[in-house]
Amino acid sequence: MGQKDLAAKQFERSPEVFADVINALIFEGEQIVSPKDLQPAPTESLYPAVNGVLRNQYNDVSKYEIRNGRIAVQYTLENQSGPDYKIVLRKAGYEGAVYRQQYDGGETYPVITLVLYWGDAAWNVTSDLYHFFQKKGIHGLARKYIDNVRVHVYPMKYLSRQVRQRFRGDMKIVADYLAEGKKYEPTEQKIVDVDGTMRMLHALTGDMNFINNIEKLEEIQKRGGQVTMCEVVDKFVQRGREQGIKEGIKEEKTRCAAAFVKETVTQKQSKEYITGILRTCFQLKEEEADNLYREGYEREHAREISAFT
Repeated sequence: MGQKDLAAKQFERSPEVFADVINALIFEGEQIVSPKDLQPAPTESLYPAVNGVLRNQYNDVSKYEIRNGRIAVQYTLENQSGPDYKIVLRKAGYEGAVYRQQYDGGETYPVITLVLYWGDAAWNVTSDLYHFFQKKGIHGLARKYIDNVRVHVYPMKYLSRQVRQRFRGDMKIVADYLAEGKKYEPTEQKIVDVDGTMRMLHALTGDMNFINNIEKLEEIQKRGGQVTMCEVVDKFVQRGREQGIKEGIKEEKTRCAAAFVKETVTQKQSKEYITGILRTCFQLKEEEADNLYREGYEREHAREISAFT
């Protein structure tokens, strides 16, 4: 599995994040599902393969909503990094396995599956069985006997602002950052799961700053402070400033070393003396010292030196 899928699974296992997704996408922002009413559901089911051998299939994240001590609904989130034109068959297999178990058991409940698509390319694959079998040329009278299965796909990078505003937790931060890109403006919204949110943003953007700043951000939380994306961006700026200072010190050291070489070459000091000082006083590596001496010598004498010992 790709890093996007792994990070998404870790992120969505949080009952708060999971409930937030369900309330935003299914209940259009109404707070119907509470995190405290969610319990983990099995993510593995079995099916007979072509050769008759049993095979296992896995969901990404699945949870039961418990009401009055009984399962009311099973919600499942599937993460996709790229389009999958057969995903409607996968959904039919997943949900069919759950309903088959209910047939043998006593408790029955509906199963709802959402596909969160994190990729960049447009999702142009079929979303239900009717369209999937369209090219088969099935007779119109027979079509109405096909039990349609529909896949509910949400392209997370392209969610409208109206939909993104339905999120209330960490998923809103991820969705906003992903959708707005360079135009993203940090807000004062509190980040609850710092580790999960930062790893999710890293997986989606490739920006190592999110990973590198996790410990510092969690330390703020441990001290009782609130972590927001304003804090995250501040850490980026601070890290960049520190890197700039280090690079500036290195550049200054190089300039001073070059000035020393120019002066000592003019004084006709030996190469051994000059490079020795560069290695000891300026803490340059042997190759760096030799190259700096070569450059200074050639500038002073207006000619190249092919080799030196």
